[in-house]
Amino acid sequence: MTAVSKGLIVGGGVAGLAAAIALQRAGLQCDLAEIGDLRPVGAGIGIAGRGPNALEELGIYEEVAATGQPGLRFPANRDTAGRVITAAPPVEEIPGGLEPVGAYRPVLAEILSRTAADLGAKLETGISIESIEESDDMAHVKMTNGEVRGYDFVIGADGINSRTRSIIFPGAPEPEYAGQMSIRWVFPSDPIDSESEGWYFAGELGRMAFYHQPHANVMYVPMVMNMPRTRLSQQEAYTVVKRLTDMFTAPSIVKLRKHLTLGSELIVRPFDWILMDRSSWHRGRTLLIGDAAHATTAHMGMGGVMALEDAVVLANCIAAAPTLGQGYENFVNRRFERVRTVVETSVTLSKREQQNTTPGPEIAKLRGQAMAILSQPY
Repeated sequence: MTAVSKGLIVGGGVAGLAAAIALQRAGLQCDLAEIGDLRPVGAGIGIAGRGPNALEELGIYEEVAATGQPGLRFPANRDTAGRVITAAPPVEEIPGGLEPVGAYRPVLAEILSRTAADLGAKLETGISIESIEESDDMAHVKMTNGEVRGYDFVIGADGINSRTRSIIFPGAPEPEYAGQMSIRWVFPSDPIDSESEGWYFAGELGRMAFYHQPHANVMYVPMVMNMPRTRLSQQEAYTVVKRLTDMFTAPSIVKLRKHLTLGSELIVRPFDWILMDRSSWHRGRTLLIGDAAHATTAHMGMGGVMALEDAVVLANCIAAAPTLGQGYENFVNRRFERVRTVVETSVTLSKREQQNTTPGPEIAKLRGQAMAILSQPY
């Protein structure tokens, strides 16, 4: 029997929506407040390791797999001409694991939000929190519309620039820039031949890859650029992407860049990261999960997976603990070392890329060591 019954989740990304599903399945009533909307920008997300198991516990694995790209794996590394530099690592089955899947973020968000609502979660958009004050038995949350609500618990799942984090830990460290910018390009297209759709390296400027999202029939092209943290207009982003793609002679990239225009949808984000100290994940009745507690770069491809795992473990810990505080402590104890592996390995891989753009065996070894940890049950 849980010590609480109703909570507020702040943030409607993967972590927040997954937490709403998991907590509702555990018998807890959840409100979810998202300042924006519940449809993210069009991009891809890889769900590997134990992520598919988390989807299964949430009850949505089959639907995500059916609308995504089953069999996702780390590709080979190739040079600008498409020649293999290092082969793709062998596929290793995880005991008790499920097949990895690549998902289109807007489709995944629709599945998550629909499932949460069907289970009884109240999803609100255009609203967030202003402040949190606590009494002996309740968190009193002032919303951005001026309303004050009472909850047994509050979950901050509002991303790397978390408002919840700044409220409960005013002196918390700011996210750090890893030294690389992410540019993601999405456009409607049938599949384009791609030399096994491997990663391509383009010297000091950056690297890129691409793959087809069959359900939405779009091409997804993630690029990583070594450059100062900056804001790029669409015109500037187009110029940067054109410079990168013009460096390639690989036949598939030649085909790909024919689709690049000034009107192309280019999503630009800095690779910022943060790892809150384990003593700073919760205070009173409020807990941080997902990117609010442990945002990472994309070098391990595990940011979304950690958010899904957080949701499942959180519901389990709260449901099993005699008090909310004990549930929070159990959650942090189960999650901290695992997410630290992801964040620290990802940032190290980013730094190695900036020092030497040609991948070597030490990169594969580092990633392999981390994946061995992440293949263990969460």
